[in-house]
Amino acid sequence: MFERTDPQTLRMWLIIAAIVYFLLPFDLFPDMFGIPGRIDDLALMGALAWFYRNQVQRSTRAGSAYDAAGDSARREQQTSSRTVNAPATDAYAVLGIPRNATSDAIKRAYHARMQEYHPDKVAHLGEELQQVALEKTKQIQRAYQELQD
Repeated sequence: MFERTDPQTLRMWLIIAAIVYFLLPFDLFPDMFGIPGRIDDLALMGALAWFYRNQVQRSTRAGSAYDAAGDSARREQQTSSRTVNAPATDAYAVLGIPRNATSDAIKRAYHARMQEYHPDKVAHLGEELQQVALEKTKQIQRAYQELQD
């Protein structure tokens, strides 16, 4: 459900939910009960942290495997329809950002994409997907360099 949600946005909403639950008196155990009232607040915060961690890991794994499989099929189509020395793709499309993105947005997108495709992150997925991730990492780095110049 949250696989395509930006991790920073998800984290922000989970933090807001935790703060609201912590401050409101309408809890599973109301805060007027003292320590048990605060323990359920802490348990909810722990559950939200666990959910966030698992969601980010799941979206990274699913996104890497899905994009890697799609990239290999697209790469075969592209190499058959163009010469080898032609530029690969648009730098903005590689980073997944709009053309009017600020330098901070470019940097954030670069770091997010590198976390997705870093070869160390996909080491458990097999040799073929590691190669695809390595190629994607190089493509992301070229796009970032192009936009920084």
